[in-house]
Amino acid sequence: MAKKNGVLGLIDRVNETVGSLVSYGVPLLGFLVLYEVIMRYGFNRPTIWVHDISQFMFGATYMLGAGYTYLRRGHVNMDMLYVRFSKRGKAMADAATGALFLIFLGVLVWQSGIMAWESIIFKEVLTQSVFEPPLYPIKIIFFLGCVLFLIQGLGFFVRDLIAVFAKQDPAANATIKES
Repeated sequence: MAKKNGVLGLIDRVNETVGSLVSYGVPLLGFLVLYEVIMRYGFNRPTIWVHDISQFMFGATYMLGAGYTYLRRGHVNMDMLYVRFSKRGKAMADAATGALFLIFLGVLVWQSGIMAWESIIFKEVLTQSVFEPPLYPIKIIFFLGCVLFLIQGLGFFVRDLIAVFAKQDPAANATIKES
């Protein structure tokens, strides 16, 4: 595997690191829900905060892990035709769909940034809850997750464009001469 240098490698390393760190929140989330179940059904003393915090943790894990999942190619694909394409054909298809993907994520980053900023300014809280936790932390995390997803998409888009416009077949670069 080629060494990941430059900006594209940095994007990959950032999403790899964030995804790895966020994965530690999943067992914590499980223990939190287990705690609520024990308190509610074992001691008849339900908490007022576990439900809200566990939803926030799930949302944070989901959003901060989106770029990592994309880096690992873990999102759903429709491969019926795609698998029959050459390397350059796949790069062309990825670049075309990647452009649409980047437009969508650009709007998502823009709008989630506005929502996070307004949540901070207005000190927004979750009013449907007795606990009433502040909403700005999860909205900031949602925005950051969208940014990480967007930059990973940009990284793949640039790689696809390089593969499309390369003078030789991208698969030819993978061959290493033995001495």
